[in-house]
Amino acid sequence: FYFPHGLLAMSIATTFIPEMARAVARRDRDAFVERTAFGLRLVGLLTFPAAFAFLVMSRPIIGALLQHGEFSASATITTSRALAGLSLGLVGYSIYLFALRGFYAHQDTRTPFLINLVQNVLNIILAFALVRTYGVLGLGVAFAVSYIIGAIVALYVLRIKVRTFPVGEVIISLARMLAAAAVMGAVLWLALKPVGDNDGFGAVLKIVVGIFIGTLVYLGALTLLRVPEVNDLRSASQRFISNRNSAGQQD
Repeated sequence: FYFPHGLLAMSIATTFIPEMARAVARRDRDAFVERTAFGLRLVGLLTFPAAFAFLVMSRPIIGALLQHGEFSASATITTSRALAGLSLGLVGYSIYLFALRGFYAHQDTRTPFLINLVQNVLNIILAFALVRTYGVLGLGVAFAVSYIIGAIVALYVLRIKVRTFPVGEVIISLARMLAAAAVMGAVLWLALKPVGDNDGFGAVLKIVVGIFIGTLVYLGALTLLRVPEVNDLRSASQRFISNRNSAGQQD
């Protein structure tokens, strides 16, 4: 769960947060709004497919990584259910933390504290309510729901603070990405049924095939839905490769 968040969402945040802070320091509200909204959309673009991949492939992922020695098949099932529950909150968690950075860019620590307080209380309440019936899956779902709600609250409070922040446009973009990722998840669920097993080499095979199929389906769905961030991501990737090649030639 924390691997895609750290690799994808935090990498984006590390890039965008200094730009957001500089825009606030210059009192350039338009630049702050553009960078924040674009960063949020990029976070969603990359974390939605990761979330659905974890949801669909939680069993082979845990089987490949942990089902060895004393770690039994029943332990794999229990752990994979926890991962599946947590995966539902990956996007909400990542967007929530990025949105809070918008307040920190304004040197506002009070608002994030209050939002954090509400989110944590909600998480605790949901955890107690769900764990008795659903066990570790309930804990994961409680985490997911509390962060999704927290992300929505953070976005709308940011809209109150910065009147020109296009929260509606951001949510519409995220909804398109959600639709594309849901299509990817459904295709993966059907396509991986006859592939491999949920432990050992079979699990590794299932994961590799799933990543390949999932990438193709997700990109295809994004293209059909005309999500503009795909072109932005492609351009950013080309610039990154170009910069790496230039640096390599200089060395």
